[in-house]
Amino acid sequence: MIFANLLTSMAMLLPRPTPNQAEKTPNFQELKAELLATEQRFRQFLEYMPASMAMVDCQMNYLAVSRRWQQNWGFGHSELIGQNHYQVFPFLNENVQSIYQSCIATGVAASYQEPRLKHNGQTDGLSWQIQPWYNSAGKVGGLILSIEPIEAIADCQNLAEELEVRRQSAFLHQFATDQAADAIFWIKSNGQLSYANEAAGHLLGYRKEELLALTIDEIDPGFSPPIWSQHWQAFQQSHRLTFESTYNTNQGATIFVEVRVNYLAFQGEEYYCAFVRDISDRKQAAQALQEANEQLHAVLDAVPGLVSWVNADLRYLGVNQHLANAFNFPSHSFIGQEIGFMENSSKFYDLVQEFFATSESTISTEVNIPFQQEYRNYLIVGQKYHQGQKAVFVGLDISDRKRMEAELRQSEAQTRQQAIELEKTLKELHRTQTQLIYTEKMFSLGQVVAGLAHEINNSISFIYGNIGYARQYFEDIIELVKIYQKKTSPSDTDIQEMLEEIDFSFITKDFASILSSMQLGADRIRQVVLSLRTFSQVDQSQKKAFDIHEGIDSTLLLLQNRFQAKAGRPGIKVVKEYGDLPRIECYAGQLNQVFINLLHNAIDALEQKYRKTPDKGTLPDSIIRVKTEIVCEETLPDIGEMGSLDRGSLAPTPKSIINKFALIRIYDNGSGMSEEVQSKLYEPGFSTKPKGKGTGLGLKISRHIIVDKHKGDLTFYSKKGEETEFAIKIPFQQK
Repeated sequence: MIFANLLTSMAMLLPRPTPNQAEKTPNFQELKAELLATEQRFRQFLEYMPASMAMVDCQMNYLAVSRRWQQNWGFGHSELIGQNHYQVFPFLNENVQSIYQSCIATGVAASYQEPRLKHNGQTDGLSWQIQPWYNSAGKVGGLILSIEPIEAIADCQNLAEELEVRRQSAFLHQFATDQAADAIFWIKSNGQLSYANEAAGHLLGYRKEELLALTIDEIDPGFSPPIWSQHWQAFQQSHRLTFESTYNTNQGATIFVEVRVNYLAFQGEEYYCAFVRDISDRKQAAQALQEANEQLHAVLDAVPGLVSWVNADLRYLGVNQHLANAFNFPSHSFIGQEIGFMENSSKFYDLVQEFFATSESTISTEVNIPFQQEYRNYLIVGQKYHQGQKAVFVGLDISDRKRMEAELRQSEAQTRQQAIELEKTLKELHRTQTQLIYTEKMFSLGQVVAGLAHEINNSISFIYGNIGYARQYFEDIIELVKIYQKKTSPSDTDIQEMLEEIDFSFITKDFASILSSMQLGADRIRQVVLSLRTFSQVDQSQKKAFDIHEGIDSTLLLLQNRFQAKAGRPGIKVVKEYGDLPRIECYAGQLNQVFINLLHNAIDALEQKYRKTPDKGTLPDSIIRVKTEIVCEETLPDIGEMGSLDRGSLAPTPKSIINKFALIRIYDNGSGMSEEVQSKLYEPGFSTKPKGKGTGLGLKISRHIIVDKHKGDLTFYSKKGEETEFAIKIPFQQK
C-alpha cells in the first residue's frame, strides 16, 4: 500500500491546467518551461522521497533512483545511473530474474520477499514490489522497483488493514461473478432461484429481480417438479454434472445451453450452482455441418467415378456409393480397412503409398485396373488435406476415351490430309465465289452500259447529224424572208405587224445560239457515250492493247458529277500528271473497274473529311491526283510522296520494256485510314461505309484483278486524317 500511495503522490506532482489555462493554447516556449519545471519537481520528489525506489528500462539499466535507495546500498547517484540491476545485485537467482522478465513481458505487477546482503555486509529480510511503467506509445518501457524491510511491513499490518484486504477481496469476487461471460445461477433444493448474475439476465431477457422470482421449471421446461426432485437426488451424490438442455427466454424463444453444475454449501444451506453457456450458434453450426456432410455425401455418391478418402496410414476413411457398388461391397465395410484388402487394388495401393511419401499436395495419373474380368483405364486424381495427413482420390473411367484416342491416332494422317485439302478447297471456293460475283457484276454492267451507249449513240447521232442541215435550212429561210421584206410595200401593214409580233430580228439572232447550244450538248453526249463504251469493254475473254490514259479519262468523265460542288461542299480538284505510256496488253474493262473503285473511295474519303471537320474554313482544297509513269523494278519510287502539287518532271521513258512497269498512282488528301482499318482492307465483306452503302468487295476484287489477272501489284499508303495513296504496278511483259 505504501508503494501505491507513493505512485499517487507522484501523479499529483504533475501540473494540472487551471480552467483559464485550459482555454488557452500555450506556445512552444511556455510548454518547454512547463516541462522543465515538471521534470525538476519529479527529480526532487524522487530524490527526497522517504522510500527506497528505482526506475529501470527493459534491459534493467537504471534510469533514476531515490536518495533512500542510494543510502541503503552505498552508491552515489552518478554511480548507479546506467548500471545494470543484475550487476548491482549479483546474488539474484534465475527465479527472481524470471519475475522481472515476466513483468516486462505481460505488464502485470509482482512482488516477492527474500533475505538480502547489503553493501555494508549486513543482512535483513526485504520485500520487493515490482510495477511496470509505460511509455508514450502505450508499451512497457521498464520497471519501477521498491524495497522495504519486512519488519516495517509487519508493523503496519494491523487489524484494520486485514479487514480492508478482506473487504477488497470480497468486492473483487462479487465483481468477477457479476461480470462473468457465462450465466451463473444459484438454485435451492426446491427449484427456486436465489442468485443470478448480469449475464443470466442478458441471456434470458429478464431483469435481475424478475429472474429471482422464477423457479427452474419456468426456465427449463424439462425440469418439472418430479423430475427436478430426482435430478436433485442424483446431484447430491455426484456434486458435479455437465449436460445440455434448452431454456425459454422472456421473449418466448428457445435457446440451446450447456450447463455445468457444482455443489455449493453456504451458511448451512445447499445450493445448485449452475454455469450456463449459450450454445445455440454451436448447435446451428453442428446442424449446418451435418447437412453439409449429407449434401457432400449425396454429391459424392452422384459422381460417376470411384471416390475414396484415405488416411496417411493407408486405410480407408470412406468411399462413395459408386465405388462400393463397383466392387460389390457395402460402403461402410471400407472404413478402417487397409487399401490393399482387395486383390485387384494393388496398383492403387502403390500409388497412394508413393503419394503420401512425397511432399506434393496433388497428383494426377492413369492406372490400369482389372475390373469385371477386363482391364479398365482410370484417371486417378488425388488431393491432400488436413496438413497432408489425409487425401481424397477420384478415379474416372477413361477406357472408352483411350480406345477412341487410339482410333483417332490411326486416322490422324488421313484427317490431317483431308483438312489440308479442305482448306485449299475453301480458299479456292472463296476466290471463285468472289470472282463469280465480280464477273457477273461486270458482265451485267458491261451489257447494260454497252446497250445504253448504243441506244444513246443512235439517238444522238440522228440529232447531231441533222443540226448542220437545220442550221443551213434556217439561214436560207431567213434570207428568203429578208428578200420578201425588201419587196413588200410599206402599205402591207399585216406583214409588218406579224414581223413585229414575232420579233423577227431577235429570232434571227437567238435561233443561231440555240443551234450552237444543241450542237455543244450533242458533242458532250457523244463524249460520254464514247467514255461508256471505253469503260464497259464487254469483250473480256482476251487481253487487248489498251491506252490506260483513255481508261482513266473515261472513268473521270463518268464521275464528273461527284467532283462538282454540291450541298455546301466545295468542288474536288482533279490533277492529272500523265507520263508517256505506250498501249499495254490488258483486260481493259477489268482495269477500268479498278480505277472506278479507287476513285470512288477517294471521293468518299474527301466527303467524309469535310463532314467531320467542324471548322470548314481550315480545310485545304480537296484534291485527287492521278499520276502515271514508266518505272524499272529496281527504281520503284516510295509510295506516299504525292502530297505536293509541284511534282517536278517525270522520269524519262526507258527504251527497253524488259522488267518495266506502268505505275498508276491515285492520291487524295481525305480522311485517311487507321492502322486497324488498314489491316482489314482486303478482307472480303469489310467496309468502312454505312450499311447499304458498300459491299466490302471493291478492294478485294481490285487486288485480284491487278495481282492475279495482270501479275502486277497493288499497294497503298495512308495517314489517319491526312492522306491516302494507292499505287498500281502493271508489267509491260507478262508470262
